[in-house]
Amino acid sequence: MPRALARLDRPSLSRRAAAAGVLAAGLAVSATSDAQQLPAFGRSTASVDDATTLTLNPANLALLPGAELRWSSIYLEEAAEQAWQGHAFSFAAPVSLLSLGTGLRLDLVDPPAVGRSAYAPGLLPRAGGRYQVLTWGLGFAPSEATAFGFSWQRSYSPAAARHGLSSWSFGWTERPFDAVGLAAVARGFTVADNGRVRVGPAYDLALAIRPTGRREVELGLEASYSTDTDAWAPRAVLGLDLPFGRLRADGAWLDAGRPSESWLATVSLAFVSSSPVGSSEVEAGALLGTALGAGRELHADRNLRAEVAFRAHRDAAGVDAPRWAARVRVESTRSGREHVAFLRQLWSLAEDEPALDAVLLELRTAPADGFATAQELRDAIYHLRRHGKRVLCHLEDAGAQELFVCAAANQVLVHPAGGLRFAGLKSQHTYYQGLLANLGVKAEFVRIGDHKSAPEQLTRTGASETARADKIELLQEYEREVAGAVAGGRQLAVAALRRRIAGGPFIASEAKQAGLVDGTAFDDELDARVDELVGRETPVVDDAPAPRAPTRFGRGRRVALVHVDGNIVDGRSQVVPLFGTRMVGSYTIRDTLKDVREDPRYGAVVLRIDSGGGSAMASDVMWREVKLTAEAMPVVVSMGGAAASGGYYVAAPATRIFANPLTITGSIGIFYGKADVAELLRRVGVSVETYRTAPRADAESLYRPYTDDERRELARKVGQFYGVFLSRVAEGRRMTKAAVDAIGQGRVWTGRQAVERGLVDELGGLRQALAHARRLAELPRDAPIDELPRPETTLVGALLGLEGVQIESAPVVPPALLELARALAPFAVYRSDTPLALTDVISVR
Repeated sequence: MPRALARLDRPSLSRRAAAAGVLAAGLAVSATSDAQQLPAFGRSTASVDDATTLTLNPANLALLPGAELRWSSIYLEEAAEQAWQGHAFSFAAPVSLLSLGTGLRLDLVDPPAVGRSAYAPGLLPRAGGRYQVLTWGLGFAPSEATAFGFSWQRSYSPAAARHGLSSWSFGWTERPFDAVGLAAVARGFTVADNGRVRVGPAYDLALAIRPTGRREVELGLEASYSTDTDAWAPRAVLGLDLPFGRLRADGAWLDAGRPSESWLATVSLAFVSSSPVGSSEVEAGALLGTALGAGRELHADRNLRAEVAFRAHRDAAGVDAPRWAARVRVESTRSGREHVAFLRQLWSLAEDEPALDAVLLELRTAPADGFATAQELRDAIYHLRRHGKRVLCHLEDAGAQELFVCAAANQVLVHPAGGLRFAGLKSQHTYYQGLLANLGVKAEFVRIGDHKSAPEQLTRTGASETARADKIELLQEYEREVAGAVAGGRQLAVAALRRRIAGGPFIASEAKQAGLVDGTAFDDELDARVDELVGRETPVVDDAPAPRAPTRFGRGRRVALVHVDGNIVDGRSQVVPLFGTRMVGSYTIRDTLKDVREDPRYGAVVLRIDSGGGSAMASDVMWREVKLTAEAMPVVVSMGGAAASGGYYVAAPATRIFANPLTITGSIGIFYGKADVAELLRRVGVSVETYRTAPRADAESLYRPYTDDERRELARKVGQFYGVFLSRVAEGRRMTKAAVDAIGQGRVWTGRQAVERGLVDELGGLRQALAHARRLAELPRDAPIDELPRPETTLVGALLGLEGVQIESAPVVPPALLELARALAPFAVYRSDTPLALTDVISVR
């Protein structure tokens, strides 16, 4: 027996060997201790976020931030008693679509000389030299803060005592707060053949504490219990982010009854380098303690470990290198949630990419569905510039909106064969009364206020004088905003810009001569133009940069970003696929807001409204839920392209309302009506007989017109609905009903006009609304955002990339038919007995 082991009596050696099984559990060595894996040092079982989780806690496979390939190695001096020497290769990756994570690991263990020759009667034999352990694990995360998992290990060795051993481990992780993570692991459920000796199951309990709520400082406290010894072994872990990477350290006792003879400590430094495509880590450290040498302390300079990892994500710590530029290409118009995702991408480039020098923005179509949301893109470009990023915008055959957005950039280039299709703004309005009359259909509506012009598309062949004046004034408001923004970006006087625009449209050379662009460039020349803008050679990354590892646990306080986008309808949200029309349901928003205000994770709500309204009843149901939520937490409204009529109804009780200067809002009014198809049916030979018990029983019927009595009663009812609308707005905005009525009557306002009239609190886009909500809720700047209600998806649709496809981008349905379908929405979407708080479609191009 080696001298180091001869000093120990058999009871102490037995206790030490059993305790080694406990340490094996605590340091993620297989409980089948005659075929141990290499330990995973310096990581908490509750928070580990790399491929070593295959040995520590298989549950965390589902919480990995990205794929990782890792090599680990431990080198022990010849006097070391433990068998922890060799190499391990592991690969692990999340399968986000299924909320799963999986990984594979191969340990090639080559114990040192003493470790190979240590025997004791009744104990696990370490003899047999080299062996291998194969591990496969699978994790499932039902939420971002909860995970379950299991792993399976099998050994391979020339020695029969070590060959063919299999065991199972099971893990659970819960991260209830930003500062706390919990884990429990049961390991070593072994399948052993006849005559094989094995260690019984072991159990780990782990607590990870992050005092700042972030991973920059982390303390782990753990304990492992062995069923063989009926003893607990403690362990402590420390993680500290440094400018160049991360410091990792831990300490453990194999035998808590003899701490001076069984302690083990490790310390290591990890050097991390991130690039836009991922990150790499090189880690080196040392082991020391009496546990390595049978009660005799071994030297740290002779017991070393090293690791190298390559990741498909970027680490939260370390250095970013090299300097780079991002290419952002827009080939389709983005609206709704796609627009919000685009904004968040640009904000992240500004705030989270210290090595980013420039953004190359290639616009191949209008990037937003209107000038109001385009203003948010301009704000994002200025946000990039304020963070020291240069922005180069490249156009091909561009229109007014593309120029409007790109005027905020440092430099604007156009394709030599392209140009600017811009000679001023226009708005077009289509009227269908003649078409309906030819078909034998008559639209009948009762409305409040001459400014409530939405029914005119169906009841007139042209705008009323009041509606015409409103539309002209609105177009002039748009022109003032667009001209001022473009002139400011291009450093021109507004009057001079207007004169030049009147000479449009422009080919590329004319656009440059007019000062609307800075020059021309082909696509293949853009990288070089980025170099010129930055002042040095800068690689341009085509794809979105790899995601960064989160700095917080999943279940911290956050902001709920609730989307109210589309026509407002009673019931549940839905989509009309043929025409790409979204309908936001009152029950869907009601349930979402109720869930949010009852969930302690949420500190504030940002209500993103992009709707021209719809059902007055549905709007009132949503209004009530917004009011109740605002009594429980801050509710900040961010108005997108439109938050008018029913859209404004919903916004009224919010804590604060933000609107873009060109947001379409107001339109406080109600109308009610139906289509009379009696003549159409007569022409095609259809007759309808109706039997009723009272004169008005079939008043909403499509098969006859209203009577004069019904029109009078309908006008009275519409007046009542309008009165309720005024009361809701007056209560939310702390105004009198008379004051609201004076700016109501169906009148449409821009966001800037609405601020002047007290309907909106502040000009600003989604970024400003989110920042204000975080301040009111006392949340950090990077508090997570949950976008709700979560869109319904299918596995097949997600795999094929069909989720969220909008039919507007396909040439199958002509634009004229899309416009007609939306104009007919009161007939196609709403019942004839539904009072409507709906504004007409306003498009300025």
